[in-house]
Amino acid sequence: MLTYSSIDTDFLLIVLRSLMLRRPELKVVLMSATVDAQRFSRYLNDAPILNVPGRTFPVQTKYLEDAVELTHYTKSADEGYNDSDTSENDDVVLDKVRSGIPKKLPGYSNATRNTLTSYDEYRIDYDIILRLIEHVSYDPSYNQYSKAFLIFLPGIAEIRQLNDMLLVHPSFARSWLVYPLHSTISSEDQQQAFLIPPPGVKKIVLATNIAETGVTIPDITCVVDTGKHKEMRFDERRQLSRLTQSFISRANAKQRRGRAGRVQEGLCFHLFTKFRHDELMTEQQTPEMLRLSLQDLVMRTKICKLGDIAQTLSEALDPPSSKNIRRAIDALIEVNALTSSEELTPLGRQLAKLPLDAHLGKLVLLSGIFSCVDVAITIAAILSSKSPFVTPLGARQRADAARLAFKRGDSDLLTAYNAYKTWKTVCMTPGISEMQFCHKNFLSSQNLSNIEDLKSQLLTSLDDAGFVHLPPDSRRALSQHHSPRHRTFVNVPASSDQNSPNDALVSSVIAAAFYPRILIRDGKGWRNIANNQSVSLAPTAVNKGTTMTKFLSYYHIMQSSNKFYNAHSTSIAYVLPMILLAGSDADFRLHAGVISLNNNTLKFAVKDWKTMIALKALRSRVRDIVNAAWKNPGKPLGIREEKWMRLFVRVFDLEQEKSERIEKAKVKGKGPER
Repeated sequence: MLTYSSIDTDFLLIVLRSLMLRRPELKVVLMSATVDAQRFSRYLNDAPILNVPGRTFPVQTKYLEDAVELTHYTKSADEGYNDSDTSENDDVVLDKVRSGIPKKLPGYSNATRNTLTSYDEYRIDYDIILRLIEHVSYDPSYNQYSKAFLIFLPGIAEIRQLNDMLLVHPSFARSWLVYPLHSTISSEDQQQAFLIPPPGVKKIVLATNIAETGVTIPDITCVVDTGKHKEMRFDERRQLSRLTQSFISRANAKQRRGRAGRVQEGLCFHLFTKFRHDELMTEQQTPEMLRLSLQDLVMRTKICKLGDIAQTLSEALDPPSSKNIRRAIDALIEVNALTSSEELTPLGRQLAKLPLDAHLGKLVLLSGIFSCVDVAITIAAILSSKSPFVTPLGARQRADAARLAFKRGDSDLLTAYNAYKTWKTVCMTPGISEMQFCHKNFLSSQNLSNIEDLKSQLLTSLDDAGFVHLPPDSRRALSQHHSPRHRTFVNVPASSDQNSPNDALVSSVIAAAFYPRILIRDGKGWRNIANNQSVSLAPTAVNKGTTMTKFLSYYHIMQSSNKFYNAHSTSIAYVLPMILLAGSDADFRLHAGVISLNNNTLKFAVKDWKTMIALKALRSRVRDIVNAAWKNPGKPLGIREEKWMRLFVRVFDLEQEKSERIEKAKVKGKGPER
């Protein structure tokens, strides 16, 4: 069964087509509620289509013009809209296309036509949503549709705004239950939305597009659809992500109105015009292959030996541009996962064994070499799933304060790891309530449990690849990890986790894995060394406002609505370890006393030629050790390699000691520059 928006589906289609071209006797049966089955069938060698009739009740569908007519709505664009809190929307870009307001609206009143003439259809109009709920709830002719409402909104900011308005609205404040559904809200709180309220009580569920197919609330009788969603889009040229707010597709709209017909006849209001639906909306959502990074697909193409990368991806159902394919290949060459001739390197072959993107995979593999596995696989699990931190409605400041209480090592990632470690200790300590701890510290027990589950998979993958050696009883424990009767925690062997307490080493391994995703201080702001672009830090970054750090690593950059570029998941990057571990070539200029990295974008002065020679030798030996580990993971170090590794780790011990001195100086109010 295919849902054509997932990048996994994109690649699966390529593989299926390749197999069917080689073996024409193979057959594929297509089953889907929303995709263009005929198009898929043609792509897959005329695969047969299986139609299974649904069992939903009919849903009465109305559009924006109907909502305006029904509620006698007269608000115009120049009156202003009650916007969401801008701090919540810092990373959202509006994707505006041509107007969906038709020039003629036969059959509607002059008042409706006049209202729509100046209506801003790109904004979220909370007033008309409230009026619709009120009208359906208290108009006797709509009584059968007033049991439970589902409101589709683009994101958490809009959910917060409408939730606050409903809680103080005189018509809904007392006898209504309002439930928000979003990934930043704890799963325990979200479960309440699925409960059927007692007699005389009605409910309103506020959700994003997760309620289209991801979850089903069976008692919904009326849907109000704002017609918008937020999509992540990756710019291969700039190597940054944008969260865009745009109109949904017709397939999305069909799914949304279908939510109202699960138990009886339903009602749906789409807050966009019928003209937009019929004439302007795309048939399907933009495939992830056309809006997300192609690096993962490039790696999979090489792993599955599908042939030339550009040729294979160009034969996709919706092929990406040749420029974006080239940029993804170049990015993997930069990570050292591919050679210049587009063959997998020893590192690339190891990365192929992990269910992670190239940078997170490199982090996990490096942790096996430098003995900091627990922190690395936890960070990889966090960045691959949901944050352990949650922000309940109306508690943003308290949630931010709780998160900062876990601050560790000038790193967003180590801060999250610290919260995870504290939660794990609480869970393993008799007499302490996990629920109370999570509630007090604004943590999601469900998200933390999911992180723990993913950790077990990553540790197993590391063991399979040879970077960790688990004893048989530990392997058995991991195999029972998902059993609901046996709640266990991942235990990394001590021999693979000796350096996890060393924040300087861990932050340097993170910087090496994410390289060249490095920021350098530029006046009061930051500059991205990869493209010389000015960058800000995300509003929730623990390094926001810091003046003592010169270099930061980051996991990704988002373009915000005000055109700023915000770096997320930042960690301090130390100069000396960066020189020794950075993946790019280093130029040691003995006469000038300068070491440069990344084509002169990073330059470091060295006090004397003896120090420079020592650094060059140490860097060379460490790179030899790392490259040998890619080729023969788990092979014990020789005596000479052991000595070089001890010297290398001593560098981080010195950095850690220096950081501790700086922290003490900061407490006394005289912190030196890093």
